[in-house]
Amino acid sequence: MKRRGALFRFAVGVPLIGALIAGALFVPIYREAVSHIRTELRTSVERDSWDLEVEFHEGGIEALKAAIAKRTERDLDPRAIYGLRDGADIIAGNVRNWPLTRKGDAWRQFDLTDGNAEGQIVRLFGGRELLVARRSPLQTFDQHLATQLALAVLAVFALSFGATLLMSRRLRQRVRRLGRAADAIRHGDLTRRLELSPARDEIDGLAERFNQTFADLERTVDGMKQVGGHLAHDLRRPLQGLKRRLESLLQRAPDRATENALIECIHELDELLETFSALLRLGKLEAGGYALHRERIDLGKIVGDAIEFLAPLAEQTGRRLLQEIVSVPYDGDRHLWFQLAQNLIGNAIAHGRGDIEVRLDAEEFSVRDYGPNLDVGTLLQMGQPYFRADRARSTPGIGIGMALARAIAEAHGGEMLCENANTGLRVRVRLKAAESKR
Repeated sequence: MKRRGALFRFAVGVPLIGALIAGALFVPIYREAVSHIRTELRTSVERDSWDLEVEFHEGGIEALKAAIAKRTERDLDPRAIYGLRDGADIIAGNVRNWPLTRKGDAWRQFDLTDGNAEGQIVRLFGGRELLVARRSPLQTFDQHLATQLALAVLAVFALSFGATLLMSRRLRQRVRRLGRAADAIRHGDLTRRLELSPARDEIDGLAERFNQTFADLERTVDGMKQVGGHLAHDLRRPLQGLKRRLESLLQRAPDRATENALIECIHELDELLETFSALLRLGKLEAGGYALHRERIDLGKIVGDAIEFLAPLAEQTGRRLLQEIVSVPYDGDRHLWFQLAQNLIGNAIAHGRGDIEVRLDAEEFSVRDYGPNLDVGTLLQMGQPYFRADRARSTPGIGIGMALARAIAEAHGGEMLCENANTGLRVRVRLKAAESKR
């Protein structure tokens, strides 16, 4: 089940709270309106009833009947209801049937064919009864006002929901842009910065602080790269001198054991020199200072050469290099692409298990082994300088090969991705489409 984000809860919660507040404000208004209408109605009935009682006391029953007839004929108030009953007979008024009361003696509600009414029944001298009432507007008013208030609350909710939804959508798009920039920085693009809006609001203030942090991080990483490059450059000369002296000693080795020891030392020095060369190339590629020797090459042939070069090493471990390669014309550096293919295939031989699948088409170059899967954190760090997965820590190396392969891919406008392939690691190098199809 997909969890709703904070912006969605904001878009729903704010209108809901607004609607509840509007409802809370409208209820007292509704009650006040109902109370005012009922007070006005009762005041009108009581005044009319008093006037008719005065007519009866001053002029008798005939004066009362004349006053009722005058009121009904003039029809000054269409809601007015009058009735005068003598026993079971209605002798005056505009009611045909004497209404049944529903509550109370002082103030009564009456059921009519066209609604209900509220009024008084006054007992007169001689057992007669005087009915004075008004058709109540409260039932219609209740329905109408309740409908209007409900529509008003819904309108408040709908309008505020639309406004907050629009605001949250713009804010979500802005957060997504910031997230994409942060992902690019996390994946190694340290020159990237979070985008600032013209509003310069609180989010921009936070993004600006992050940008300052990213700038400091970029300077730190650049400094580390420069230190690594300078160290590699400065150490190559004494190591090369040491290699020459060892080679000179090898020619004068007094016995076989000394000769084998010197050969082993020279081999280890060659590995160190190759590592320093790789460090220098990596530093220059990441700094953009490596001059690519671009030419029209066939990636299929270069990858095939790398497979042929490393096939004996794979056979020594009882494994095979399975290839599915096509000819891919490409503008790039021949030596760097050979280095990339050699590094990825060599990494699979050194750290993977089972046969190794090497594929190349017009879209990408991939190498897959059948070793154990890696966790997500390890996959994200693959290709970072000096990073080594746990399974590779018992083998020689310092974690430069994958980083150099990534730098070569990016220098050619491509991208290197590491992923689990059900069983084993698959490294994919996406080719730059414009280059591969030119």
